[in-house]
Amino acid sequence: MSVQDMVKKCCCLSTVVVLFVFCATINGLAQSANTWQNEITIYGWYAGIDGGVKSPGGSDDITIEASDIIENLNMVFMGGYEGKYNKWSVLADAVYMDVGDTANVPAGGGISSVNLDIQSWVLHGGVGYDLLQSNRGTLGVIGGVRYLNLDVAVNRAFDGSSVAQNSDSADLLDGIVGIRGNVKISDNWYLPYYADIGTGGSEFSYQLFAAIGYRFGWGDVRLGYRHLQFEMDDDEIMQDLQISGPVLGVGIRF
Repeated sequence: MSVQDMVKKCCCLSTVVVLFVFCATINGLAQSANTWQNEITIYGWYAGIDGGVKSPGGSDDITIEASDIIENLNMVFMGGYEGKYNKWSVLADAVYMDVGDTANVPAGGGISSVNLDIQSWVLHGGVGYDLLQSNRGTLGVIGGVRYLNLDVAVNRAFDGSSVAQNSDSADLLDGIVGIRGNVKISDNWYLPYYADIGTGGSEFSYQLFAAIGYRFGWGDVRLGYRHLQFEMDDDEIMQDLQISGPVLGVGIRF
């Protein structure tokens, strides 16, 4: 591992720590009011990956199915935090994936094999404010940042023999704005939703999430669908990246 790679990974870990320390600090400031609500969520995202990647010999559209990701997964972490104080909230979310897969793509009238390895951090941090709070649900706005760290290695085999390689990394920081909230169905059942858009380091990025949730005394369980997309500059090794699929999360309140 090069010094540059080590620095990037340290920056990723530092960003995660800063987000959670920030949330904990806000929590400490509000403890005296006894109205602060905390929730830590651990979830599984059964997601597939689509994207346009620069491979040796051209650019290709690559699709990695969710089942292939599970089969070829080297490491994964997914978790989030939400702290709520009256109408204000602070949020942090972290996703780490280390995955590889092989795809066959057209090349010069034939077929070439492209092996793709992706290591990625996707971090979100933000502050929210509820515009509406009623017995039917909530509607709020959110502003914050989204950070993407992406390391991509592409190995391309032509005619089953010669191999060309390409690898690069990207660090993108977007400012984001969005809406979030939930619709109450009953005392226990509810429909959470979230949507944001962002730009800055990327040309454009956005995220959509909708689910059905059930509240217990200790927390809640949510089952839904999440879609995250980045549109990047043409000089990046990946011109676009889409991560989407069902997500199951368990939140613990304290």
